[in-house]
Amino acid sequence: MYYEFQIGNLFLCLGVIAVCKWLEDRMSANKVARSKIDFVIASVVFAILVFQHTEVVTFKGYSLGGISFDWIFLNAQIILAIFMAVTVPSKVGMAFITGTVALFYWERGFFQLWQGWLTFAIVLALALAMNKYSDALMTHFWLTFPFALVICVSIWYTIGLTSQAETPFDWLINLVSFLIQMVLVNSFNIRLRRDYSREMMLTKQATHDGLTTLRNFRAFSADLQAMYAQLEESSAQFVLVTMDVDHFKRINDTYGHLVGNDILKQTAKELRQLMHDQNNGSRAYRTGGEEFSLLIPMADHDDEYIQHLCQQIQATIRQQVKKVDGNSIKWTVSIGCNYVDQDDSGYLEVYRRADKDLYNSKENGRDAITIHGQLLV
Repeated sequence: MYYEFQIGNLFLCLGVIAVCKWLEDRMSANKVARSKIDFVIASVVFAILVFQHTEVVTFKGYSLGGISFDWIFLNAQIILAIFMAVTVPSKVGMAFITGTVALFYWERGFFQLWQGWLTFAIVLALALAMNKYSDALMTHFWLTFPFALVICVSIWYTIGLTSQAETPFDWLINLVSFLIQMVLVNSFNIRLRRDYSREMMLTKQATHDGLTTLRNFRAFSADLQAMYAQLEESSAQFVLVTMDVDHFKRINDTYGHLVGNDILKQTAKELRQLMHDQNNGSRAYRTGGEEFSLLIPMADHDDEYIQHLCQQIQATIRQQVKKVDGNSIKWTVSIGCNYVDQDDSGYLEVYRRADKDLYNSKENGRDAITIHGQLLV
């Protein structure tokens, strides 16, 4: 029954999954758009499926003991198609799945049978349903098996209409082979993704503030150093904005630390949204107790833009309100802002200047803005 092909196909499936996971991790780390990641993964799986279709066409006329090469490659093709369905959950995945199933049926001539059109509709509908509910399937991977079994039986039924050589024993052997491969491949895929999720969770805990979910001082220091290194290589500019919540100790002493925490979380939420709206890779950080920092990439110095942004931050925080026991708490921030300078001796120089600007704002009555040593009035 060409068991070496069955084993080879199993290792092929495991290899494809490992390569796809590696590609996904690398592209995610480089902040590649999800749609592009899906396209690459789906393309890899589709290319392997096309390759296997080519093998089927090449060996289709050969058989041994009633079992054709068509059967040998069938299990791997179904498993890889299911892998695509549950790991590329997007319109990109849906398009590739539709094309894969259509190619599968066309190459085998199933569209010449009315039953082929019926099973095609069943297989495609189930594959697209798996794609839509892929998150649930990845969380409870055993749910994949009922879908996979119906897809497999539908395809086998269609093959049975065009093949007379297989015996019931042949069908049983292929069913057992499919189930074993499906269990091994799914277990391997889930293990890879669970390990990655655990790694990502630990990484996030190390680089993100637990209260506000903003990136923490450790991440801020690393990103500041990376941006400074990029400045040395390509003259890319950036601006550092630092700020403190004014009279935060008084808020804690008057209303309690839980209220203070809520104010920090609300401030972080607004800063995150403001940085997202810049659409230029800007990031917000919680760099201390009540201190926040912003890193803003820029093509060149633009004092008007930076002044407007700082004033927007100031106005946005002024508008925030926290209700406590019938009282309305409002708060403000003091802001310091400074450009990086190519003459700086290191990446911390801009942080020292921005911090000095921040204290200049605090010494001048708070709820103030200082940009590059100049207090805005």
